[in-house]
Amino acid sequence: MKDNQTNSIQSGINQPDYLSMVLSYLKKYTKYIIFALILGAAIGFAVARYLITPTYESYLDLYVNVKSNGEQTEKDTVNTRDIDASKKLINSYIVTLQSNKVSNRIVDMMGGRVTRAQLAGCVSFYSLQSTEVLRIRVVTNDPQLSVDTCSAYMKISEAVLDDIFGAGSVKVISSPELPTSPSSPDEIEYIVTGGMLGAGLMALICLILMLLDTKIANEKSLTDRYSIPVLGSVPDFFQFSKTLKIPRKYVKKSKKLKEKNFENEKIITSAVVLGRNTPFPIAEAYKTIRSNILFSLPKMKNGVLIITSPTTNELKTTTSINLAMAMSKIGAKVLLIDADLRNPSIHRYFKISNKQGLSMVLTGHTEFRDAVVTGIVTGLDFLPAGPVPPIPAELLGSYYMTDLMKQCGAQYDFVILDTSPVNLVSDALLMATQASGIILTVREGKSTTTDIDKAIKAINMSQSDILGFILTDVDIKGVGYGYYQYNYGYGDNPKSRKV
Repeated sequence: MKDNQTNSIQSGINQPDYLSMVLSYLKKYTKYIIFALILGAAIGFAVARYLITPTYESYLDLYVNVKSNGEQTEKDTVNTRDIDASKKLINSYIVTLQSNKVSNRIVDMMGGRVTRAQLAGCVSFYSLQSTEVLRIRVVTNDPQLSVDTCSAYMKISEAVLDDIFGAGSVKVISSPELPTSPSSPDEIEYIVTGGMLGAGLMALICLILMLLDTKIANEKSLTDRYSIPVLGSVPDFFQFSKTLKIPRKYVKKSKKLKEKNFENEKIITSAVVLGRNTPFPIAEAYKTIRSNILFSLPKMKNGVLIITSPTTNELKTTTSINLAMAMSKIGAKVLLIDADLRNPSIHRYFKISNKQGLSMVLTGHTEFRDAVVTGIVTGLDFLPAGPVPPIPAELLGSYYMTDLMKQCGAQYDFVILDTSPVNLVSDALLMATQASGIILTVREGKSTTTDIDKAIKAINMSQSDILGFILTDVDIKGVGYGYYQYNYGYGDNPKSRKV
């Protein structure tokens, strides 16, 4: 792994498959896209039916010929020159029909029901597919007005041609008819357009959210992005609030766990894997993590493991405590060290004093054997952090810390160090070279790829190994644990524990 790290500080980070990400995100929000489609279609229907005034179309088709009716015979043949002349005549005829003189005549024939300005807005003239057929199209809000306007143009069509040009003929191909239904709006078109716009807008919103959302959604999102193994996924403890007897008020607070909340963190940590009432998925999760670590033993130079996280409130301390207890259950001799000298907390969970601990040992004020608390549970000893020193980094990076880790590594099967978040301070990295590697805890729905990438970069720069991720606070309803309904625990005697 170190070879890859020296080649690139981005070692362990895969190139994202954006197409798969897009498809996955759209699939995740399919129900919202379908809802937006239905809503858009409903809005389109409402707009077409109730907000847009319907219009009615009537039209008149005229065949315009350069020859007059008197010149036309059945034996006459139509040649190209006549067709071209007819087309030119149509263009001139359209200009004439749009003139003020003709518009005034139509207004008079309609008895003032329309004005000249209204005619200009509702009447259109055009040649059908560049033929000799002229279509006069009238669109108004009144079906009767539309057909009457068309009829007026039909009555004067031949007279206008004769008066202005003195040649040619006009023949009515189709007479105007009274419209029986509106020509617009087309409700089907509005429904389809509204639905497509609604679904498209929702899909666009989903894609924007995907670009903005860098949080780890589940274990798959971790494995897709990183080539670092996931040692295990620990369920959200609050999903077992009844079994763990967590008060309802804390369950409500758990929804705000994205913020730093020591009291809630304390409740989570108190649900250790050794409890008689520990739900099966939680116990099984730590057994899986323990097994995966044991499988890595041949590759590990010692049993010293550093537990850290990219940022705060990613349940690294909870993980450290429970993992240490799980390791002690296989008969191993385990030492848990609170190496978070800036914000020590494990002593509070075990309800012991923090007057003596790691900081006192490293400064020579206390011997290790006097500071360590033995028999937390069978096989598990604990070294508190001790009083907060002025400069924690100097102590943790000192020769005395290196020597202590060597001594502890020789004395214990496993040494688990709970350290400060790696993106905030370098404490974990200062000790990493003396350990078998670093385990990163990341939290579902809270940890971001930006923070994880930064943490991996820092660890790679220090030439340290990342043994794997532990994903915490997992929604097991989405994971699908097959034994969720069971309440299997490790079954020790709680009375034997010294906590």
